[in-house]
Amino acid sequence: MSRSYRFGILMCTLLGAAGLAARALSVPIVSYSTSFSDYGGGSPIDWLAGKGYELKREAGKVVFVPAGNNLVLETKEKAAALLVIKVNVPTYSKIRIKWGVNVFPPGASYVKGIRSEAIMVYVFFGSKTIPSGSSFIPDIPYFIGLSLCESDPVGEGFTGRYFKAGGRYVCISRAQKGEALTTEYAIADAFRQLFGQGEVPAITGLGVAIDTESAKGNGVARSFISQIELLE
Repeated sequence: MSRSYRFGILMCTLLGAAGLAARALSVPIVSYSTSFSDYGGGSPIDWLAGKGYELKREAGKVVFVPAGNNLVLETKEKAAALLVIKVNVPTYSKIRIKWGVNVFPPGASYVKGIRSEAIMVYVFFGSKTIPSGSSFIPDIPYFIGLSLCESDPVGEGFTGRYFKAGGRYVCISRAQKGEALTTEYAIADAFRQLFGQGEVPAITGLGVAIDTESAKGNGVARSFISQIELLE
């Protein structure tokens, strides 16, 4: 075997190892993950409670249906519901969500002031409570609500009627009806930009919601979600 041939084999081996190392470094580390693929029967609300989710808000009739690897959220009238799970994730940079929308609430658009969504994932930051803006509504920590939208601008932070100091609502991707999407969003950078903060607190809660109370027409909407991950 010639010296040049042996040298060629050595170089190919080194380059291959370097490529594997580069690919390994490019794979993000998952610092937290929750999925909805383990339903084994019984009451969906009891199953969700067993996973640590608490129904924090319910107005009207919202149906939660485990279907395959997904949790389906559906309203058949103007209604709203919010599921929240407490977490403690101090190290993160992005959030990755696997989700989709089957039916958007009629007329939903934050640009037009119709604050309704087929699905929203809430991310809560730290333990310091920020004023809600109303004596009738409890103060809560900073939060960003992430949604899939039909026509609103992607990446723009909107405020709601309340929580103007500590809450923002952002469409992070437009969705075609029935399409399953995997969406990544730089949640740590978004917190800094949206709230003008240098330090990013730990993520202390996650929520999954549907809200059609302000929608036009009958308020019917349907969506699904299979997984939420926080990435370092």
